[in-house]
Amino acid sequence: MQAVSGDLSLKREKDERMEMSLKILILSDDAEVCRQLKRLIDPHPDWKVVGKMACDKALAESQRKRSPDVVISEMSRLDASMIPLISSLRVKFGSSKILAVSGQRDSRLVLRMIHAGAIGYLIMERASEELAAAIQTVASGGIYLSPGIAGLTRESVRHETKKGK
Repeated sequence: MQAVSGDLSLKREKDERMEMSLKILILSDDAEVCRQLKRLIDPHPDWKVVGKMACDKALAESQRKRSPDVVISEMSRLDASMIPLISSLRVKFGSSKILAVSGQRDSRLVLRMIHAGAIGYLIMERASEELAAAIQTVASGGIYLSPGIAGLTRESVRHETKKGK
């Protein structure tokens, strides 16, 4: 009985390690924001920041050998002009999960970003408390929304996303 329990415990520990090994790309036009986000990621030993760059540079750069697992796209301004950026990131980084980060709380724009290909939205002022959970959620295929996005719930986003397909 004890050997089986020990084997299950080792398997679970190995599965958790495999789940947590992530390559993360940070996109922002603000170098200080990149540094702040990287500092929040650094304490996680199995997470590796594979690059920090401006959004336009990331889109212009030739195709990477292997897409990162998670792309964090920080947008200091969140307006309708940012929706094509998310669509372009979706095309450029294929299987990568996109986590959008901004200080804005406009639920209509957040929903449009989800339709464009982001699967998470984090309010920048909450990054120190929520970034790890947001990364884990989107990396595993879940939808992450910071609390406080007026009128949006994960269920409403799932429903709207299915309608849009």
